[in-house]
Amino acid sequence: MASAAPRRQTCPNCGKEFLQPVRPGRPNTYCSAKCTAEGRHKAPDPPDHSQHDADLLDIAMDFHLIANALLADAYDNAGSAALLAHHAQLTRQLDHLEAVIVGRGRAQGESWEQLSSPRGLSAERLRKKWPASTLKRRLDAYRAARARPAGGPLLPSPRRPGTDDDSDTASSRAPTAHLLSHTPLQQLSGALSHLQRLSGKPLKETAAQARISPSHLSRLLAGQRRPSWPVTERLVTACQGDLAEVQVLWEAAHRPAAQPCPPPPEPSLAARRQFHTAVRGLYLAADRPDLWTVQAATSNSLSINHIARTLSGPHIPDWYTASRLVFALHGRPADFRALWHTAARTPIPACAAPDFALPAGAFG
Repeated sequence: MASAAPRRQTCPNCGKEFLQPVRPGRPNTYCSAKCTAEGRHKAPDPPDHSQHDADLLDIAMDFHLIANALLADAYDNAGSAALLAHHAQLTRQLDHLEAVIVGRGRAQGESWEQLSSPRGLSAERLRKKWPASTLKRRLDAYRAARARPAGGPLLPSPRRPGTDDDSDTASSRAPTAHLLSHTPLQQLSGALSHLQRLSGKPLKETAAQARISPSHLSRLLAGQRRPSWPVTERLVTACQGDLAEVQVLWEAAHRPAAQPCPPPPEPSLAARRQFHTAVRGLYLAADRPDLWTVQAATSNSLSINHIARTLSGPHIPDWYTASRLVFALHGRPADFRALWHTAARTPIPACAAPDFALPAGAFG
């Protein structure tokens, strides 16, 4: 009886093809004794948790969107039903977030003790809450829900009537859009882009004056790279911009995400100037829109006069006005509260004059 022909196989250790003879017993899956020894002692491939990482980023972005909608409705004095709707959305996202983090931790080989400690639960309780079947079912449902077409953007509730003390009726019917705060890197790149366009210089000329390549400048303006301070300084100088305004944005873009904002200075005129400089940095990053556009972004809740005085100084508005303006300029009010509190405690000298002149285009 003729023996069976050998089969062509691929060695899982070296990747080479070899002929595997057909014989009694367990077939050898490796091409040689050396590969057999190496393969049996080779560490297994690390688990793939890239899908969990993608889920985590998706949920973080969902939180960001819902929180922005909640903040907009809080500013607009929305009804309790609208606020509770945001609460329900955030609660669902928290459930998804726990499932994703536990699934990611288990895929990375973390123990139940490591995962349960930050939650203040026992390892056994967390394990019973998230058995493998429950985790899979929850994550499959979450991914399927995200794969379906969205039902439309999150929109704030009906707006509060304007409280202007000026004759701002021309913009009282201006449409308002749902706002999304920008990341510090987006704000920095937006400010640099605005300055470059305002300079009227070709990209190559600006890059040459900043001593960088045009391609590198393009990546900086697109927010794909974080520039060093010397590069930022040369770029702002080439575009005849205000270094103080851009420095605030640069420091925020280079601050680690987990690191809190630096403590505010002691009450002084310098603290007031620092607050106005930080707000004007946001105004620059937003392409220095005219004040009517800014007013529309506040749902017409701030007057043109209040906006102009806050941007130009030395006036320090109440917190509602300051936070509403920061939010309208795509900033994060929480980052400004400590600085505002310090600046607001500094009295304004009787002879104080504005320290910044708004461009003519700001008034339309």
